[in-house]
Amino acid sequence: MSEIPAGAPTDLPAQPLSRALRPIVIRSVTEAQLRNGPLVEAEHLLLALSREGSGPIRSALATAGLDPEGLDAALAAERAASLRVAGVTPLPATRLAAAPRVARPRWGTSARDVLSRAHRIASANRRRQGMAELDLLTALLGPELGTVPRALAIADVDRAAVLAAAAAAA
Repeated sequence: MSEIPAGAPTDLPAQPLSRALRPIVIRSVTEAQLRNGPLVEAEHLLLALSREGSGPIRSALATAGLDPEGLDAALAAERAASLRVAGVTPLPATRLAAAPRVARPRWGTSARDVLSRAHRIASANRRRQGMAELDLLTALLGPELGTVPRALAIADVDRAAVLAAAAAAA
């Protein structure tokens, strides 16, 4: 498949990535950096897919309210809810602003798991190159635990309907 994309961290999962996912992988690093994250996580991959994905994928996400702004809102709501469960009062976003992250983030566990799952889905279905984004979306929306599933549940997103719309459009 391909080598590590320019601009991406060097600790990618062991499976080769589809060339079609290069812009998504690179954008996910940018998403993590914009949020001053030390790690690229699944939510950064989903944000990247909502910005850099093909038209049908972006359209299916946007129809479910998962355009970049909708995803930002869902992730902020998930963060606030998680903090409240822990007994912590969420701070306003303006108080959380920090100096921009200069160091390149590493790959977090959730992102590694999603990329590995996408590779397994593609292999199991013997997908052609053009389906890599759908495989990634399937891997992102499949888990029941984690930040992405919690954010989507708070936003009342029907993950199966998003996948069906994306598959029909792709």
